[in-house]
Parts: sequence; structure tokens; C-alpha cells
Amino acid sequence: MGQTWGPWKKHLTFAIACYFVFLSNYITVSISPILGLVAAKFQASITEAGWLITVNLLFLGLGNLFWIPLSEKIGKRPVLVITSGLFFVSTVWAALAKSYGSLLGARIVQGFAASVSEGIGPVIVGDLYFLHEHGLWIGLNLLLFTVGTSLGSIFSGLIATADADPKWIWWHQAILTGSLFLTMLLFHPETNFSRPLENESGEGLPASQLAGIRASVKSSLVSSLSFTSWYNRYARAFTPRMLAIEKLIWHRELSIWRLLWRPFLTLQFPAVWYCILSYGVCLGWTSFQITAQGALFPTIYGFSPLAVGNISCSYLVASVLGCFAGGPFTDWTVDFITKRRGGYFVPEFRLWCMIPPAVMAPIGLMLWGAGLQNHLPSMVPIVGAAITYAILCSVPGITMTYVVDCYRPVSKETMTIITAAKNTFAFGLSFAVFPWIARDGLIKMSGYQVLIECIILLLTIPMYIYGSRLRVWTDRFMI
Repeated sequence: MGQTWGPWKKHLTFAIACYFVFLSNYITVSISPILGLVAAKFQASITEAGWLITVNLLFLGLGNLFWIPLSEKIGKRPVLVITSGLFFVSTVWAALAKSYGSLLGARIVQGFAASVSEGIGPVIVGDLYFLHEHGLWIGLNLLLFTVGTSLGSIFSGLIATADADPKWIWWHQAILTGSLFLTMLLFHPETNFSRPLENESGEGLPASQLAGIRASVKSSLVSSLSFTSWYNRYARAFTPRMLAIEKLIWHRELSIWRLLWRPFLTLQFPAVWYCILSYGVCLGWTSFQITAQGALFPTIYGFSPLAVGNISCSYLVASVLGCFAGGPFTDWTVDFITKRRGGYFVPEFRLWCMIPPAVMAPIGLMLWGAGLQNHLPSMVPIVGAAITYAILCSVPGITMTYVVDCYRPVSKETMTIITAAKNTFAFGLSFAVFPWIARDGLIKMSGYQVLIECIILLLTIPMYIYGSRLRVWTDRFMI
């Protein structure tokens, strides 16, 4: 065994994981400015063109149910290399697609391959960084996730302006995903390690002791780049001298079927449902708006693909503000409250940071819907979309860090089921974009969105009051 990793190695590992999650969203929303061009090229309806975004979003979540448990079985490094390679191949497939069905198939595989990036990011943060820094690094991971959405639309609009054939958008993405695959292959080490159980939770510890709980990943440079280091580590444990009961325990813990099933067991925890619903509704309404904008802004305001893509410039500002509110601000808030409470920490302190998003969310939704339906200046719905996007950036940072703080020993399982379930929930909310708009109109539809989102965000109140007692109650559940 080598020495504990230095800061440069931790940051490089984290940066590569962030590059993956950046590209996952970059490619997901890249179709938005060119929905009309895609529909025309493949002789599809605008609704079918929208499915290229929403179905990709669905598999971007569901894939985690397979990849994250597999990463626990064979290690994170081999899974990340395999998925980044599959991501590259499916992007080339999209560029070569000659029919709508082929393109939809490529988009499904893209989502399935890239799904690991979103679920594994917070887990890698837990592997590498101090407990009291989780909010900062998870927030930064989320910032790269959301910036990918912004830049994906912007660059797609620029490329579509230069050449109306959508294939060039996927060819430039093939270059990016190819560089990701090479970076993963050459530089991303294995981060799986066995953490002592006493270091799994910081609840009830003074703030001064929280800094002492951190990842202590140890390995040499060569062994950390091995594809079998994690799996072999446990295989070597099965020696003839090992007691039968120990063998049975290890086999049970490493069973792929058990690993696949464990994420579903975390649905017993109310905090997990709270994160799924709050994250899912914010993602659903953002996906709804991004999908609709590709058709509505050209129709109402005469926007070109470049102009539609440039709407995402507002998302860049929203990303920074929202991820600051959902990342470093939550750490400062927790530190402040912990000091005021005599150094006693509980995860519910983070939930105070949900107040600003709960206030601003209805404003953003109504500005977008009312602005478009009443043909107000284009800046009105754009500001509304930016506010909605800022909410998407802040709420997950708060709620995911809250869940990690609550259930650190099963953080991988909670992040897996949260990513899969919230994407499924968001897919359900955003799938029928254009039929819903045609039936109810934008204002009435936005009113329904406000009602649904407010009901879910108000769940923060009972979670804050009863969260600690619920954790005690759910301690008896076997995971």
C-alpha cells in the first residue's frame, strides 16, 4: 500500500468525474436549439423530436441501477472506462444515424452509458473529501452538471448556424466523448476503499471533529490504475484459513444480486423520497422548458437556432448562483448553526437553505408561462427559465448532501436510487410537453406546475421537524 493521496491526485480524479457529468448533460440538451431541423431531416413530428431529449433523460437515470452496483462489485475505474467508451461509440452512432429510429436508439444508449456519471459523482466526493467539505464538492459537481446544459445548447446553436445538417453537432460531440474516454483510461484511478464504520457518520459530533472525518484512499499509482485492483483485493481475502462464516459474509456482501437490490431497500428512508421528489420536480420542469423552447421561441419570437441556443447564456449565470446556494452556502449555514448550538451537528441544519428556492420557484415558472402565452418581451420568459434553472442547481445540492449526511454508510445506494427515480419522475413530468401545452395553454399549465412544486417543496417542513426521529426509527431497517 502506498501513501494517502495528496490534494493534486484527489482534485484530478474529481475533475475527470466532473468532465464526465458535464458531457452527459451537454449532449442531452444539445438537440433543443435544433428540434425543428431534426424533425425536418428525419421526417418526424415535433413531439417525436422532443422524445430525443426526454427518453435520453429517462435512461440517464435508469442506467445507474446497473452501473453503480457493478462499480461496487468490480470497482469504479473499470465501470467508468467501459461507460465512457460506450458513450463515445453511441455518439459516433448518432452522427452516422440515417433514420429517426436509429437516432433514438443512439440517444438511449448515450443516456444509459452516461448515467453512471451523475450517480457516481457524489459517491466519489464521499471517497475523497472531508465530511464538512461535502457540500462544496457536491455543489461543484452539480455546477459542472448544470453548466453542461448551458454550453450544450449554446454550441449546438453556433454549429447549426454554420451548417444546418445536425450531424455536425454529433461529430463535435464525438471528439469530446473520445477525449473523455482517453482521459478515463489513462488518468482516473480506482477510488473504492474500505472506510472504518466509525467514520461513516458525523451526526452529533462537534464541528471541530468533523474535519477529521475524511477519505483515506491508499494505493500506489500503478495499482490505482489497475482494472482489477478492487475485485482482486477481496478475492485475495478468500484464503483456505478464512473461517466459513467469514466467507459466507463476504460472499453475501459482494453478491451482484444483493448489490443490485440494495438501492431499492433505501426507499424505506423518508429522506430519500424527499430528495427524489424535490430533485425530480425541479429537473422535470427544467427539462419541460428546455424541450419546449426549441419550438416555442422560433414560433413566437422568430428565434433562429443560434438565438435559441443563446437562451442558455442565462443558465450560466443561474448555474453559478444556484450551485453557490446549494453548495458552499449550505456548508457555511451548517457551520454557523452548529457553532450556535454548541458544536452539535445534525443533517437537518442544511434544510434552512431550502427557503430561498421555495420562494423563487413559483416566480420563475409563472414568468416563463405567462411571458410566452401573452407574447411579452422575450426577456421575460428567459428570466423565468433562468430562475427555474437556478432552482434546479440549488435544490439537488441541498437535498443530496442532506441524504449523504443522513445515510453515509449507504450513500452509494441512496445516490443510485435517487438518480434513477428522480430522472424517471422528471421523465413522467416532461414527456408529453407539446400535448400538454396544446390542451391547457401555457399559463394554466404553469399554474399546475407551481402547485405540484410547492406541495413537494413544503415537505421540507416535516423533514426538518421529524427528520432526526425518522432516522432513529429507520435504523432498524436492514440494508
